[in-house]
Amino acid sequence: MKRMRITALLVLVTFFVTSCSFFGLFGKKEKQQQDKPAEQLYQEAQSALARKKYKEAEEKFKRILESGPQNQMAESARLGLAESYYKNGDYEEAAAVYEDYLKLHPLSPNSDYVQFKLAMCYYKLMLPPYKDQSYTFKALDAFRKLIKLYPRSPWAARAREKIAECEERLAQHDIYVGKYYFRVKKYKSAKMRFKWAYQKATDPSTAAEALYWLGRTYEALGEKEKAQECYEKVVKEFGMWEDVDKAQEALEFLAKGKKRKKKLFGVIPWF
Repeated sequence: MKRMRITALLVLVTFFVTSCSFFGLFGKKEKQQQDKPAEQLYQEAQSALARKKYKEAEEKFKRILESGPQNQMAESARLGLAESYYKNGDYEEAAAVYEDYLKLHPLSPNSDYVQFKLAMCYYKLMLPPYKDQSYTFKALDAFRKLIKLYPRSPWAARAREKIAECEERLAQHDIYVGKYYFRVKKYKSAKMRFKWAYQKATDPSTAAEALYWLGRTYEALGEKEKAQECYEKVVKEFGMWEDVDKAQEALEFLAKGKKRKKKLFGVIPWF
């Protein structure tokens, strides 16, 4: 019995010593990680980013930032963290860090690039034309701000291209909403939406569609002369539009003074 107690005691002591060694080694390794110079952590983070190890890069960039806001590597680490989020498809997180960067480092030579990437975060988050366009408006504002603040930046040309795409998306959205208003006979609201769509459209097909539906709306409002002007413009200026025959048909009915049979809309999904 005495021998069994001694054996059990030895087992417990061995386990205790082994555990202490393990946790001591683990703690030592963790401390070594924390004690790494910011420059070394930054190089490791950049290496992880290059290898597409985004989570690893994020953790290392965060560790640099957590070591103190006055750290010499903080500015580079903040930009690196934003880039990690962006490349990993975490656009909302990336946008937040890009915004922080612009606030904390307003005189940075990278400000034009960061402004472009902030706008691109919103651009990547844009939804289809039949859904809410809040991110489209944010992207548009951010791209315009870039051009206003840094007109000679090499990123300004890219921003102008993206602005055209954002405006096209908003034009398509206005057509979608305009058709809904037309269907429920809110013609004044529909007219406003189709006018906006025509003004914003950067694609000829979108402009033609907006103008055609504006003509339909004027017809519904009893303003036949304005409707005719819209249809004629579609035929003359947008002859390549795939539905140009609809505008031509509308002109023929107006010329004959006949009312067209109303065609039922298909199912229009709402937001």
